[in-house]
Amino acid sequence: MSHRLPLAPLGLLGLFLLHAVVHQAGFHAVWLDPDQLVVADQAAWMARGEFHEPFFYGQAYLLPFEAYLAVPAVWLGLDPLVAVKLVAALSFYLPWALTAWWLGRERPWAALGVTLLFLALPLEYTLAAALPRGFITGIALAWLGLAMLLRPAAPSAPAQIGWAALVGFCTGSYMSNVLMLPALVFLPDRRRWLLAGAGLLLGYALFKVLGLFYVWNPDHVVHRFPDLFFRPGYLLGNLQNPDVVVALGGLLLLALGAGALVIRAERRDPATLADGWRWALGAAGLALLIALMVGNNKFAEYNAGSPFFSLYRMMLPLPLLALLVIARWPPTGVAWRVPLWGGLALAVVLAGVQLGRFVVGQDSFIEAATTLEPVTRDKVRRVCKRLAQDWRRSGEPYMVLRGRDDVLAYGCHALYGVPVVQSDYERRTWLRRRFERDAAQ
Repeated sequence: MSHRLPLAPLGLLGLFLLHAVVHQAGFHAVWLDPDQLVVADQAAWMARGEFHEPFFYGQAYLLPFEAYLAVPAVWLGLDPLVAVKLVAALSFYLPWALTAWWLGRERPWAALGVTLLFLALPLEYTLAAALPRGFITGIALAWLGLAMLLRPAAPSAPAQIGWAALVGFCTGSYMSNVLMLPALVFLPDRRRWLLAGAGLLLGYALFKVLGLFYVWNPDHVVHRFPDLFFRPGYLLGNLQNPDVVVALGGLLLLALGAGALVIRAERRDPATLADGWRWALGAAGLALLIALMVGNNKFAEYNAGSPFFSLYRMMLPLPLLALLVIARWPPTGVAWRVPLWGGLALAVVLAGVQLGRFVVGQDSFIEAATTLEPVTRDKVRRVCKRLAQDWRRSGEPYMVLRGRDDVLAYGCHALYGVPVVQSDYERRTWLRRRFERDAAQ
């Protein structure tokens, strides 16, 4: 048996790598927003061994997974912002690249389908998804838990509960992860369903227990969870919004297209025909979840047309449902032969189209109106350098910014160690006491 790496799967991985290099170097390494700087600042504090609150600073929801996982990289000397961006990038690309690689040896068309789905994702989605804001890493971990639960060979009962608990925990942090849960209808028997259900409840409960920190420390809450409610009028109104139709319709086509490919493959195998009702159940569950999401009062607010305040952040997990579904495509017995090179050529064309759209369209994303104004890394460096000089001249233990400037408050401390507190909307309610304690020593 040859030990040479299959050339075509390597070609698919090369497309993922090219996509990552262009997007990371051309966008993510250049543009920042306040939320990313909060996550970077949280990583910087935890890397020093200081754990002040479990969730995103100043709010009683959303775990900043990137900050936690970036701590070892910060210990190794990486800039906190680079570290959290690296975690977010790996979280975005690895589920797709690993699935394509895993499928590539025995299910080449499925691997190609995964790659084509990825390259067909809307540009705004790909830019928004890889931002380090606590979303994408929680999505990737939930995807991993679901992928392990859906393996044909059942893990042990404790392992099944553990993987399901990971999914439940991540869903507690970011409720849109429920968009991936319809994949669980393909668990083959009642016992695995029960174990998965128990694990989901356990993980969700653990997340809520962690949130008790803010019940016991209400002074830490600055940014409160918005009031959310469903109304049929919102559903009808949001579906008339062209941005909603394009965004949701595009991702649904990806998910349903993946499902159609798998259904077609499974219908060729009589042993899988009994799964038809599972597809119907999963589709009905997904339709209900989407109706609740689109009929929500908050849905239309994420409509800036910018990755920094994107409508897509409400539906980031939806393509990964397609990823879980297409991974079920049974082996076809087809090797990587000439016809598949035609599919690989199509993938190359799609990659070129998407990268072309990136070069042409990124300026419009930056200029789009948003409550989270983007700023370049170079500008942050320049203004923080001036702020550090002012702080040293003042002789004070820390700087107080009048008003609100999240970029300076979180960015200058996270990236350059300047002790800064802002007078308005300071999420780190404990920070002034912390700096004063240092000054008294």
